[in-house]
Amino acid sequence: MIARFDYVFSFWLYFWYILFELKITKYNPKFGLQIAVFVNLIIIISMFYYKNDIINIILFILINTIIKIIPLWRLRHTKYNNKDKSFLYILFIVYIFWLQYNSLKIQDFSFWDNIKNNKPFSPVITTMYSLLNKEN
Repeated sequence: MIARFDYVFSFWLYFWYILFELKITKYNPKFGLQIAVFVNLIIIISMFYYKNDIINIILFILINTIIKIIPLWRLRHTKYNNKDKSFLYILFIVYIFWLQYNSLKIQDFSFWDNIKNNKPFSPVITTMYSLLNKEN
């Protein structure tokens, strides 16, 4: 199953980052972005291990550079505190409720099978594949 954008927590983090940059929220997303980058490193290693197409890997790196690395770099001089971490936990709980509201569970987004089988596993990569007219 390829998720919609609102079903992917990374995009929630990116939206939080935009709200923080626009000074709409005072809660710093830096801690959440750091965790997300760590998880993405594990995913990239897995993609190499399972010999995913280079286009899959490049798209994944490009997308995550835009939605995680650049925001994290822009926040490099900021500090986060326990309130920021608490906000992350609350946001994740809201995300879980959003999935339940849409009759989904986190387990529905097991992308490891797609990585193991060299298939796109995110809404952006799937969209890029269709724009490039590449078979899944």
